[in-house]
Parts: sequence; C-alpha cells; structure tokens
Amino acid sequence: MKVYSEQPNSEDWLKAEMCYVPKCKSYSAAVYELPDITLYIIRLTTSMGPGPLNVALIAKPNGELRRVLRCLKSRNHDVLVIDPPPCCPPLFSVESLLEHARLLDGATPRFKALLPDYLYVDDIDEECLDIKEDLSKTVDFTERIPTVRGDRTAVFWDAEDYPFPLCFTPDEIYHSIASALVERGSSDKIIIWAYLDDDKKGSWRDALLGGNKEWASRIYFLPGGDNSSRRDRMLNDIYLWVRDSSPRWNKRSHEASLVIFSDQFNDDSYYTHMLQKLSKRGYNLLLVTPTQDIKEPESPEWPGLLIDEGSYCFGD
Repeated sequence: MKVYSEQPNSEDWLKAEMCYVPKCKSYSAAVYELPDITLYIIRLTTSMGPGPLNVALIAKPNGELRRVLRCLKSRNHDVLVIDPPPCCPPLFSVESLLEHARLLDGATPRFKALLPDYLYVDDIDEECLDIKEDLSKTVDFTERIPTVRGDRTAVFWDAEDYPFPLCFTPDEIYHSIASALVERGSSDKIIIWAYLDDDKKGSWRDALLGGNKEWASRIYFLPGGDNSSRRDRMLNDIYLWVRDSSPRWNKRSHEASLVIFSDQFNDDSYYTHMLQKLSKRGYNLLLVTPTQDIKEPESPEWPGLLIDEGSYCFGD
C-alpha cells in the first residue's frame, strides 16, 4: 500500500504503521510526498510484474487522475476505485473497502476468496506486440501508442510557452521541427506531441484540438490546461510513452531519443529528477528552454535557433 499525503512529515504519519495480515501474509504501507500522484501510479504499474499490475485507489479520481487511470485500464491494468461515503469517517476494514469498491466504469466487482497459493497470470511480453499505426487517428495515449522499432525520437512541445508560427499548417510545423532535428543528428523517425491550453477558447487552438486529424504528419495536438496542468500531463505522457516504447522497466534504451520544449521543467528539483531518471535508463534526453529573445516563431531560423541556444542535454 502506498499512501499519498499532503503532510507526510507530520508525526502521526511518520509513526503510523498500517498492516493487514490475513493468514500470515503481511502487507504494509509507506508514505510519500509527491506534487502529483498520477506519475507515481504510472511508474509503479510499469515497474512491477509479472503481468499487468492491478490498482486499487482510495480517492476521488477527477481530471488528470481519471485520465491516467483510463490510460492504464486500456493497457490491461484492472483499476478499482474505493470511494467511502462522505457521511461518516472512512472505515478501513476489509468489509468496508469491499462494500465501497467499484471498477473504473462504475460497475460492482465480483470478489473471490484468496486461494492458499498465489496464482500468477503469465506475463505477456509486450515487446512482441506490434501496434499498427493509423495516421488518421490522434495518438493521445488513451491506448497504447503505435509500435516504432529501431532509432526513434519523441518530441513533447509546450505550445503555450513556445508557440508555433500562426501561418504554418500542422504539416509545415512538423516538417520544420523534424528537419531541424535531423540536421542535428536525430533519427528521421520522429513523432511530436504539442500541448495547448484548452481553457482558452475562440482561437486557433479550437481548430487543432477539435474535430478530426486532417493532416498526414505525425504531430498531435493535445489539451493540457494551465502551466501546472500542462507540465503534469506532459510528464505523465512522457512516462506512458516510455512504458509503451520499452515495456520492460529494467531494460535500458539506447535507441530512443526524447526532446522536450518547455519552460515548466526548469529549476524544479522534482520534475528535473524525474527527467534524470530517464537519462539514466539510457534515453538521449534534450530539454529545450529557450530565452525570450530566441523563441520568436516567425524567425526564419525557427526552430533551429531554439535547439542550438536553448538546449540542455542530460548526462553531459
């Protein structure tokens, strides 16, 4: 059991030790302080096995948390939500937890008695799966992303911090970014995710976020909300991309490169640490945080100048 608390340093939490011991099988709880629980859930479900890890969540899943749980459900993780009634304090007994447990879609689960011996489901080797690509669909991580083998580059771009040229079509945006990266040594297998503030209505964002994907390039525009929300979603999607690209968490990846264009990760120890973890796994990781004088999208040197003067390579 993992406990997410706003006050993990309180004496009550530090001294607490919650255990449930049915038939000599011991379970314990650990307390963590995290800016957002969603990334931890993604990392936890990716790092444990064999087989997809089941998730039981005692919380009210709204917004980004619900989106992440749906993403995990589509990747064969069973998700159980336990929502105690608000009329009384939660009772953490087995009976109370079972009574208020629901599947993510709201259905009531059917429980079976614990067998004397654990039964493991055979692990599905996700590296052998081949997810076909459909260029007419938006790849938004609601399901596992298409399979790309060999050298490849994923770009995560905060389009609010660093907007695209307004006169460019999505295909032109893609080819400008891809060409600049290839000229600087990147693989030509490039996919781009661009994040917009979907709370801002009545602008060019509406055409990109609404309706069908009508361009051929592998660039996808996703809703991200305000600065903090965009950062959380970008990092969650990065780790979902890592999960789908390298399903074995303990396997190092030397074929995949990751390029992030954002001003929201700079000078934040937690988010920087999460990126450093990917670098240590062998990903070629480039964080681009350009200054005000080099981020003009109408410049003829866009976006090459951004990369040349605003990039930081993890592992240097």
